[in-house]
Amino acid sequence: MRSVLLRVVVNCGAGSVEGEEIASQRSEITEAFSAAGAGADVAFVPGHDIDRALTEAIAAHPDAVVVAGGDGTLGTAAAVLRDGDVPLGILPLGTFNHFAKDLGMPLDVGEAAAAIVAGEVRRVDVAEVNGRCFVNNSSIGLYPILVAHRDEIRERRGWGKVRAAPGALWHVVRRFPLRRLTVVAGSYRCRSRTPFVFVGNNRYEIGPSGVGERTSVTGGELCLYVARAASRWKLLRMAATAVLMGATKVPDLDEQCSDEITVDAHGHRVEVALDGEVTTLRSPLRYRTHPASLPVMFTPAAGPVGAAPFAPSDPAGVDAHPVSS
Repeated sequence: MRSVLLRVVVNCGAGSVEGEEIASQRSEITEAFSAAGAGADVAFVPGHDIDRALTEAIAAHPDAVVVAGGDGTLGTAAAVLRDGDVPLGILPLGTFNHFAKDLGMPLDVGEAAAAIVAGEVRRVDVAEVNGRCFVNNSSIGLYPILVAHRDEIRERRGWGKVRAAPGALWHVVRRFPLRRLTVVAGSYRCRSRTPFVFVGNNRYEIGPSGVGERTSVTGGELCLYVARAASRWKLLRMAATAVLMGATKVPDLDEQCSDEITVDAHGHRVEVALDGEVTTLRSPLRYRTHPASLPVMFTPAAGPVGAAPFAPSDPAGVDAHPVSS
């Protein structure tokens, strides 16, 4: 059996990576892959340099390019690795790690390294808006404002994301900004003043069985939610009803799935959240899906969480060849 060679790119700005810990984390990552039977060349790079580091890593023709960071970093990696032959491995070192959780990846570094080395390559969907890739979701309205204010609090007070979130949430609920948008998804068309528009890379669960988990990462569709609640109290009531009874039971929440979605802010630039990071894009926003475009190398966790994103009869989601073969 040949040795497995990996290139590991670590985002120095990820949620759990700090400058004073880089040396110890480099040793931890190297030892984790060594214990799993793989050699790992580990590079720590700042967030703005991730593109270049990933391109250089691919040029070395490794068995996989492993990205250590959060969901925003993985969205950047997806843009570089999409439609290629070099698979992505994930070390979840971000704050929330939604993509890793949806794949059923363990969050412990040693266990994640073992899951990558012993894993198979599976191709998952990537979404895009105006040329910017994301792996989880995108939103307009309340959430980008919340993230921007949360990051302002973090910078001013030196807090982490979790600690800064309640103050940012109160700020957003108190202001309750509305955007006048026209949204088109297939036969669906809506023009209204809305507190938020949410576009998921595949369908998200909203209801008694769960909130915020995806039923698939290989469904080849975008899932759109448009809130038509014009006041904070209606929004809170809408959210409670959606959690207790399901999104389809909420008259003020439109749900539609399509392979393309357009959001028009009528000539204005729009703050958009992509995998938890905020950027400003020019309207109209044109969303599209790229089914089975991203090769990812991992071993899903046992049980429904790890198994759910991949339907057994879905050949597009599986390119079954172990990295260690």
